[in-house]
Amino acid sequence: MSEPLPRRIENAATGDRMIILQSPLLGDADVLIFRGILAGRAQGAPLHVHDGMTETFQVESGALEILLGHGRSQVLRPGESIVIKPGMIHGFRNALDTETCFVTTADPGAELEQFLRAVYRIGNAAVAGTQGRLGAAFGFAMVMAETDMVLADVPRWLQHFVSSLAVAIGNWWAPRSPATDMACAPGAAQ
Repeated sequence: MSEPLPRRIENAATGDRMIILQSPLLGDADVLIFRGILAGRAQGAPLHVHDGMTETFQVESGALEILLGHGRSQVLRPGESIVIKPGMIHGFRNALDTETCFVTTADPGAELEQFLRAVYRIGNAAVAGTQGRLGAAFGFAMVMAETDMVLADVPRWLQHFVSSLAVAIGNWWAPRSPATDMACAPGAAQ
């Protein structure tokens, strides 16, 4: 019998922490809700787009800068929120030298939860020295192929090509999904 997925995860490579309040992967609901904690000046996510998911960010403490593409951004303070609709370019980072805490809601959320758990696993494996830079890059490309996330600064055709190549090599090299392996491993990224 496998252990349930942890609700608290940490990315040792970035110092980001996450507490999953509502988990689609644990059967709570289709919507993912998590509390994110970013260290001072930490980069949370680069500019990207979700084609079929709505995200809401609400700041509890600190200041979260929401990057909106084309050099635009909006800084959210405690109590403030923003809704990111499908197709909107966005990213985020901590706007302060001190820790920032925010709550994110993603609907639907299963893919994002699987992606985040996998990315945290990749970061932790890199810090632990259990995979090299190539392994981390390869793992990230395979995880990207399985999600609704598209990087905003990289042409879609190139992302699709790299992801397809990573999946083909991955199926030949180890015919298991790194997203599934990394998200579902017992004790994953606690």
